[in-house]
Amino acid sequence: MGLTSGGLLAFVVLVAIGLGVATIWWWPRFAGAGARMLLSRIGLFAGAQFTLMMVLLLAVNNYFLFYASWADLLGTNHQPVHIQANNSLVITKPKGTGQPLARQTTAFDNKKKPDPTHDGQIEQVQIQGARTGLTTQAYVFLPPQYFQKQFAKRHFPVMYDFTGFPGLPEQLVTRLKVPSTAATEMNAGQIQPMIIVMMRPSPTSVMPKDTECTDVPGGPQVLSFYTQDVAEALMSTYRVASNPHAWGAMGDSTGGYCAVKLAMKASDRFTAAVSMAGYFYPRQDWQTGDLYAGSKQVKNDNSLIWRLQHLPPPPISVLITTSPDGERDFGEARKFLQTARAPLTTDKILVPGGGHNPRTWRRVLPSALLWMSQHLQHEDA
Repeated sequence: MGLTSGGLLAFVVLVAIGLGVATIWWWPRFAGAGARMLLSRIGLFAGAQFTLMMVLLLAVNNYFLFYASWADLLGTNHQPVHIQANNSLVITKPKGTGQPLARQTTAFDNKKKPDPTHDGQIEQVQIQGARTGLTTQAYVFLPPQYFQKQFAKRHFPVMYDFTGFPGLPEQLVTRLKVPSTAATEMNAGQIQPMIIVMMRPSPTSVMPKDTECTDVPGGPQVLSFYTQDVAEALMSTYRVASNPHAWGAMGDSTGGYCAVKLAMKASDRFTAAVSMAGYFYPRQDWQTGDLYAGSKQVKNDNSLIWRLQHLPPPPISVLITTSPDGERDFGEARKFLQTARAPLTTDKILVPGGGHNPRTWRRVLPSALLWMSQHLQHEDA
């Protein structure tokens, strides 16, 4: 039986009920003194508790789809993933005119001293929005080539990478291993060097509210913060390309929704987006509250599928990674792919046996980085 099948859950429920009844039935028989009676009672109690715990864990997994299959749970699913076309030392200075960010080099792996020319470098920054007043913490990965002499005059493409909600940007380093994977691919010549900016989909200053990267009427202007304030801060601090064809966004879960949303609503800044297990309709729940001031039009404006159906499509490229086996939002992803039309182009990765978890996203990360690399442009002075 499959890990998420109703049959398995029903079977475990029946076993739990059976053990519960057996415990009640047999308990008086083992009420005597002595080690044997004590061990028998412990065995009955432990068996009943174990099956109840299995029922709970299976039910939670079936609802959230953290693991889609036994292979996904055990880490034995190594089937390859493929992108499918759906349609088709004088160092130059930063180009921005704003105040440069205060930069703090951060090492997550203390086993060795990192070599920036080989490993790249991760810097922790605090970005204060001049327009919106919002603030967020971010980790900026500078590729190895940023420190190499032959790239001294290069202005690099930029990719935002958003966590899910309420994830921590550190998890993109430690769990998804985005910087180390990117450095490996860059050093092997598989992808072009790019600067990766790792953030939450809600700025630090508005946490724990889930803003869904929305310009909230009468509230925090989160979309503007990411598309304008963050972009200007990066251009004033690093050697990043200013051309819109040099900017992309990627994210998982809520971060995937935000990545595509940024590209669709700010195509003058972003040219490409990757959605890893993201959704395409705006969410409204206890974590978001009412982000739309009760306005159906504002909510529609934040619906990626509604925008495809009712507005001219922007000239961007979108990669969607999803799984028919383990993603609750697979239907939304499929509808987005079916609705998309030129000049918006889409590609997809269907993950065999994938679930809504970092293990699945790590499987598609090299392919997603390659796709993004192919859609961004650098600038040379």
